[in-house]
Amino acid sequence: MMKRDKLPAEKIKPVRIEKRPAFTLAGVSAVTTNEAEQLGNGKIGTLFERFFTENIGEKLGVNIREAGNYSCYFHYEQEDKGAYEIMVSVQVEDEASIQNVEGIQTYTVPEATYAVFKTEKGPVVEKIQQAWAAIWEWQQLPENQRTFTGDFEYYSGDMAPENGQVEIYIAIE
Repeated sequence: MMKRDKLPAEKIKPVRIEKRPAFTLAGVSAVTTNEAEQLGNGKIGTLFERFFTENIGEKLGVNIREAGNYSCYFHYEQEDKGAYEIMVSVQVEDEASIQNVEGIQTYTVPEATYAVFKTEKGPVVEKIQQAWAAIWEWQQLPENQRTFTGDFEYYSGDMAPENGQVEIYIAIE
């Protein structure tokens, strides 16, 4: 969720609307703001780096419910204008299964209806930034009501960072 003004926002529409049951994520998290991310003082890049250099997914290996990684945005203070928490994570069975793993946080994403967007295929960081810029434009339309209960990006387990495609799930009313 970075660089709101840097990239031109193209018109974007969800590829589908999907209702999902609650599910639990485990990983590493930080609190940031869109402003900090845009000004280069953000924490998202460092958080991804930590997730992969510390092999967080491997540490949780036996508890992983689904292949792939998640980047979840939650605990929004002022919708997308204030602080929020981001967690780079994997999906696990439940919180109890990972209580003894040091330095790991969990978050249960509530049941919700999502507008699901797909990035263009290409360099993942660049394509995600472009997609978020377009989503911010999309959310300005009165019929597109976000709930800010927990949004997430899903990265399939076999995705190549230099030429990947990501799904972005935006919780809606």
